[in-house]
Amino acid sequence: MMRNGFLSIVAAAAILCSGGSAVAALLYDMEGAPPLDGFGPNGGGVTISADTIGATRGPTSLQADVVTGATFVGALTGVVPFDLGDPPGVEGILLDLTIDAGQEFTGGFAVIGVTVFGASQPDYPGGQQFGLQAQFADFEHIGGKVAGTYTVQIDFDSATHPLTFVGGQSFNDIFGTVGSGPDDLIPTGFQLFLNKSNDQALTVYVDNIRTIPEPATGLLLGLGAIAMGLIARRKR
Repeated sequence: MMRNGFLSIVAAAAILCSGGSAVAALLYDMEGAPPLDGFGPNGGGVTISADTIGATRGPTSLQADVVTGATFVGALTGVVPFDLGDPPGVEGILLDLTIDAGQEFTGGFAVIGVTVFGASQPDYPGGQQFGLQAQFADFEHIGGKVAGTYTVQIDFDSATHPLTFVGGQSFNDIFGTVGSGPDDLIPTGFQLFLNKSNDQALTVYVDNIRTIPEPATGLLLGLGAIAMGLIARRKR
């Protein structure tokens, strides 16, 4: 019976590994149509273009150039993939961030983070509202990084709800689908924001934006602990 229990745990882990919940969903690989998955500049002083530097999935990456005087700008797309537009379940994202040699940021500060745009429900009192945005508190420092490619994690665990103004809300607290709740926003856009001091220009390359497979990872760790316990018990 002990052997059968252990095999059941192994089988469950295998199912999780092969299922969608255990695999990071690719949101943007910068290869899709329209070009760059629809990413374009949001704010004065930023240029968004295609490049090959830092391309980690396919031949194309997104290059963001921010002029010296600009401080808060973004790369914004209205393309909303299913895995972002049909929440809940989005814990945050992973992205590949590249800094090319000779383009290291040595100014006061520079960070990259995420803002998700949305619309209120169609029957929202007073009429449907558009252009609502949830800017998540987590971000990654760019300043001080040496040239290279980094895997960056940005958690969607803390933002202010743009309708209720309640702080500390997760993506899954704020966003939903049509009819999921009166205060649930329907995702309409995704933005990488770049916030920096005005003393230096900034150039970064972004590719392979995908979701974090957080829930499945936790389940697998739990299954592994149970399996190890059964093995130790059997040896005794």
